[in-house]
Amino acid sequence: MDVFAQEPSLSQSKEWIRGLREIHTPNGIETLEQVELNGAKQWISIRGKDRNNPVLLVLHGGPANPLMPAAWAYQTSWEDFFTVVNWDQRGSGKNWISSDTTQLADELSFRTLIQDAYVLVDYLREKLEKDKIFLMGYSDGSSLGIRMAARIPQKLHAYIGVGQMAGGNPEKVIYDQVMRLAEVDGNETALNELRTLAPYPATDGSTPMRKLIAVRKWSRYYNGGWYGKPYFFFYYSLPNLSPEYSDQEIKSLDVSMPWITRRLLPKGPVAEIPEEFQIPVFFMMGRHDLHTPYLSVEDYVKRIKAPQKLLFTFEYSGHMPFLEEQGKFLMVLVNQVFPLSQERK
Repeated sequence: MDVFAQEPSLSQSKEWIRGLREIHTPNGIETLEQVELNGAKQWISIRGKDRNNPVLLVLHGGPANPLMPAAWAYQTSWEDFFTVVNWDQRGSGKNWISSDTTQLADELSFRTLIQDAYVLVDYLREKLEKDKIFLMGYSDGSSLGIRMAARIPQKLHAYIGVGQMAGGNPEKVIYDQVMRLAEVDGNETALNELRTLAPYPATDGSTPMRKLIAVRKWSRYYNGGWYGKPYFFFYYSLPNLSPEYSDQEIKSLDVSMPWITRRLLPKGPVAEIPEEFQIPVFFMMGRHDLHTPYLSVEDYVKRIKAPQKLLFTFEYSGHMPFLEEQGKFLMVLVNQVFPLSQERK
């Protein structure tokens, strides 16, 4: 059969990706399952070439922007060294279709999500027979992850923050930096649009979503989202080829993400971002990041007290260095993070 005789359908392409990623090693693991976390069934993916490898739990961003349906595009090489767990948080991703939205609206809060995450950590430690795991927080998920790193150090080898939320006044940092870039560029369209948003952000924390979106349009234009790409089209297209997601689940992302975001953002974390840790903390940041600004993280790292703290800078990345500079990202995971699983048993 000539597989190139006709253009493959989307479903065929997904099956080819599934086949390419299939784990054949005798001690490997490849599961997609619903688990009960804190009273709610939630989907997780567990993938790795060797169960003896350390476990890496990834907390996605958003809110409600799961990484599971995009992981096929960047994660396969990680699975040689880690057992990688992707979790669709309460109501998000694969969970949306079966969710009771009335109940979900009452349950959704930062506190609920972090409690879910604590339960998941214990579930993974028992299931995969590991005393400690690695925790990676990405973007909005880093707000959960950094607090977990301070609160449950006895269960973690280390914390890795990617697109880290670092406190302070990041919206002002983003706005001021985008304004400077537009001025240097002589971009009058950007400058006029940004000036109409002032004062930004609102001092009482009530900055409307339309203003947040308007600023991010220009932050992406100036490499702050994906270096060299002024939009997230490619990233948001990745779920279309995800073997883990049905067509219905892919379509539901357009509904679930804004719905959950509108309900979660006003209930953000109350506790301050911690600055003292008993475990190593690493930050993997794109130099150009203007979603969780690099400058804020650079300042945050200076204030942290930890057995080990390192900031890894990806010079040609914005908010997603794991997609933008995949080889360098893997090298940091393998050379800097992985060895800690041997040292901190």
